[in-house]
Formats: sequence, structure tokens, C-alpha cells
Amino acid sequence: MEYRKLTKYDKAVHPSIHYTGSVKGMKDLGFWGKNDKCVMCSQYIYNLSIFISNQQKRFIE
Repeated sequence: MEYRKLTKYDKAVHPSIHYTGSVKGMKDLGFWGKNDKCVMCSQYIYNLSIFISNQQKRFIE
């Protein structure tokens, strides 16, 4: 897993877990794919292979 600085947009559109959580557990339980790309940013681990969105929310930087 690599450490990367993410933008506000990246943080808003990718699912995440706290660094104390288990990426292996998320993958074993099937919530995240076995080959999904995960990166750490500050205290959270983001799954960059999955996009989530809320069409009513607009992202402005």
C-alpha cells in the first residue's frame, strides 16, 4: 500500500476506512475486491478502484 496526498474530490468519491481498520477484512468479506488499489492518506485508507457518488452534491475546490 502506498501513501498518497488526495484531493477533496478523491476523498469524497472513494470509500474509505480508518487506518485502524482491516483492509484484509474488507477484501475477505467481499466489500472490496481482491485486486483493488488502496492508498493511505492521513488517517484513512481509500479504495481507489471503487467510485461512490451523490448526484445532488457538487464538488467545488
